[in-house]
Amino acid sequence: MHCSCSHTLVKFDKDEKLYFIDCKTKESIVLHIGEHSYPIEASNFVLDLGEDKCILTMSGYTTWWGPQWILGDPFIRQYCNIHDMGLKRIGFAKSRQ
Repeated sequence: MHCSCSHTLVKFDKDEKLYFIDCKTKESIVLHIGEHSYPIEASNFVLDLGEDKCILTMSGYTTWWGPQWILGDPFIRQYCNIHDMGLKRIGFAKSRQ
């Protein structure tokens, strides 16, 4: 999986361990999983903390087996997750927001 966006500025604050983002961001983030692209609207991943401070509500980290992402609520709000336990697969469908 990889993520693309053209110019949204995100800054990591080491003390607070949060990614801060411009509160006026309107651009979507696009997640690419396999051959599929999943755009996530800014309204689903920008959290306004007040006082003109906003954070990115998704985060990435690296483990011994490689980079990982925590997609959480922003992805779940945008896409319905369909789990097929019998065939051991997961699918995503655009949610009705």
